[in-house]
Amino acid sequence: MRKREYKKPKFSVDRSQRGNLTRQIVVGLRTAIKTGYYLPGDILPPVRDLAEILGVSMGIAVQAVNRIREEGLISPRPAIGSVVCAPEHPHWKGQVLIVVPPDGGNTADNSISAVLRNNLISNGYLALTVPVLMRDNGKFDFSLLDIMLHQQTDLIVQLHDKDEIAKWLSARDLPFVRCTTNFGKLPNSCVGAVRIRKEAAISDFVEHCIEKNVKHVTVVSAWKQRVTVGALRAAGIEVDDWHIEIPRGAAGAQASKAALDFISERMPEIRKRHIRSMFFTDDYLTSGALVALLGAGIRIPDELNIVTLVNKANGSGLTFNVPFTRLEADPIDWGRIVSESVLGYLKNGAFAPNVIIGPKYVRGETF
Repeated sequence: MRKREYKKPKFSVDRSQRGNLTRQIVVGLRTAIKTGYYLPGDILPPVRDLAEILGVSMGIAVQAVNRIREEGLISPRPAIGSVVCAPEHPHWKGQVLIVVPPDGGNTADNSISAVLRNNLISNGYLALTVPVLMRDNGKFDFSLLDIMLHQQTDLIVQLHDKDEIAKWLSARDLPFVRCTTNFGKLPNSCVGAVRIRKEAAISDFVEHCIEKNVKHVTVVSAWKQRVTVGALRAAGIEVDDWHIEIPRGAAGAQASKAALDFISERMPEIRKRHIRSMFFTDDYLTSGALVALLGAGIRIPDELNIVTLVNKANGSGLTFNVPFTRLEADPIDWGRIVSESVLGYLKNGAFAPNVIIGPKYVRGETF
């Protein structure tokens, strides 16, 4: 085989980690073989060429190739070179990086990521999750993602929906899929998008309010609800925007306790103003609020109408004697939709158009 016919490796090394160069090359070659870039019978570049391509010394290249040989992934053949061995177990079809928020993200992100990762693995793809952290100065830290991208990567799935991350990926001309609330033009190198549409369920909620001739809604949340509040006000409905302070990353039990205390403190105001309709943006908040409301003798829905967001994946155990009227999120199903779209691209090279996920408005008996 002539030199120009050798397949160049699809990874690079981070020379800032000088004591780690051999390991980086070992990981790169191992990944290239296990993801099928180098197939059984292929011949690796000679160590001299490998060293030149990766910008390392001959000694480091020899050490790395020897390690791969010791693992049984290649076999030296006189006058031929290092031949990739037939696998004793199925090789990965490719590698996919799933970019997730820091600090564990939220329940929906975690559920989508878990379903996507499991489906990719079950279909023969090596799937790894990579968090993009936030520095103290408010800027994103891409160092971990940058290290991961030194290895062969067939596709990146951006679950962490931030424009800065999309711009960073696009500037490096990396193929990626973006899960986003942004319905604008896709950035360069973005091969497709899963659009997250929350407004449809909110519009149905507003329409329900109009049908019931609701004039006032109290929105209770742990974060700003500009879309919901804006949609209600645009329909001529008065809104109280009550905000509960909850530490970032707090557990569900902490959110429930915070809502219990908050609603208990506001009980005199609820009674005095005869508040009749409340919208809770989280089922944990609703759980705590129910304890306070029912403990105060308020009957639902006779004296107070309640609409809540319900996340089917978080296992909050939100129960009541009648079905809740709710904005129902199903991240497990969303993960299935994302998985099907990503796998379609990996298999066919085309991402399905108009892929949309989001909560649905379900009319129960509490509103």
